Amino acid sequence: MSQASAFSLIELLISMAILSVGLVGAMRVFPMGLRASLRAERHSRAALVAQRTIESLKLEPWEALTEGETTAEEDGFDVTTRISQPAPSDLEDKSRLKAIEVRLRFVQDGRPRELTFLTYVRQEPS
Repeated sequence: MSQASAFSLIELLISMAILSVGLVGAMRVFPMGLRASLRAERHSRAALVAQRTIESLKLEPWEALTEGETTAEEDGFDVTTRISQPAPSDLEDKSRLKAIEVRLRFVQDGRPRELTFLTYVRQEPS
């Protein structure tokens, strides 16, 4: 065996060691990215459930939007919907405005989470 080929073998072993350290570091990043992606997907689904709930309430007649709170389970979320009079006191005609709050509760990464969405619905003038 010549001296030049032995030197090549040492270079190859060192480069493989460096490459393996880099690959191990890169492989540790993938699970973190996957968890972040799953969290984002869960929040997007929650936003879609809230939007669907709000849009279905907007389609209801004004008289059907009575003040109160309801709770339901939808798509893996505990959905609480509250209809109330809005808080701002400087409004001229508060009776034609209602606040719709949709609160979603779920467990993510072993911890309870809660997202709240709020919108206002106005009665059309007659």
